[in-house]
Amino acid sequence: MPTLARDLGKLPIQDAWLDGEVVVMGEDGQPAFQRLQHAFSSRKTDDLTYWAFDLLFLGGIDLRGRPVEQRRELLRVLLEQCELECVRFSQTLDADPVHLLASAATLGLEGLVGKRVGSVYNGQRDGSWIKLKTGNRQEFVVLGYTRAAGGIGSLLIGLHDDAGQLVYAGRVRSGLSNRQLDNLKAKLSPLERTDSPLKSPPPHAGRTVIWVTPELVVEVKFAEITPSGKVRHAVFIGLREDKPAAGISLESDTDLL
Repeated sequence: MPTLARDLGKLPIQDAWLDGEVVVMGEDGQPAFQRLQHAFSSRKTDDLTYWAFDLLFLGGIDLRGRPVEQRRELLRVLLEQCELECVRFSQTLDADPVHLLASAATLGLEGLVGKRVGSVYNGQRDGSWIKLKTGNRQEFVVLGYTRAAGGIGSLLIGLHDDAGQLVYAGRVRSGLSNRQLDNLKAKLSPLERTDSPLKSPPPHAGRTVIWVTPELVVEVKFAEITPSGKVRHAVFIGLREDKPAAGISLESDTDLL
C-alpha cells in the first residue's frame, strides 16, 4: 500500500501506532467490499482510504492506558497537522445507538463499532468495545473443503474458541461462482495437508475432505449460528486477505444492543 504509506509519511512525527480500517469507497460514497478485495488481489491499491480511529503510541509514548476520548482527540489533532489525501479521521457518532444502527441499515452499512467512554486500550474483548451489526456476517477460517468433480464442493469453516482452539463451524457453498471456486482452489492447493487442523474433526460421511493449513480467511453471511456452533444458511461473501487467521473468533457481542 505505497500510496497510503506516503500519505502517512507526511505527518510531522518520528513514529506512531495508529489503529484503523482500510476501505475502498464506492460510487455511492459507501465502503465497497468487492472493490477492496479486488484491490488486494490485483495489488492496485491507489484508491484505498484509511479511516483512523485510535492512537496507541506517539513519539515513543504509550497511550494505551489513557481514556479512549483522550487518545482520539490526540489523533484528530495529529491528522490535522497536514493535508492528507487518503487518510481520514473516523468521527464519533454521539447519539442513541438504536437509531444509529437503524440509520446504518438504511444506508446499507454493515454496522457500527461502540466504545465505552473512559476505556483504555488493552487488546482484549472485554466489552469495552463491541460490534453492532445490521445483519449476521463475519469472518471464518477455512479448514478444508469437500472434493467435487473438477474442484471444490463446499468450504469447511471454523472459528477460534475462548481458549484459542479452532472449532468447526460448518460448511458454505452458496454464493461461490465458478471463478471464485477456481481462485480458492489455487490458493488452497499449496495449503493442503494430510491431517485435520481440528482436535475433533467432524464426520463427513460419503464426502472426500481435503484439509488445509488454516491460513485463509473468508467472510460469510448467515441466518444464525446454532446452539451447537454451526452456521445455518451460510452464503460466501468473499476472501479477506486483509485479516489474519489467528485473530478470527466468534463476534458474540453483536447482539448486546
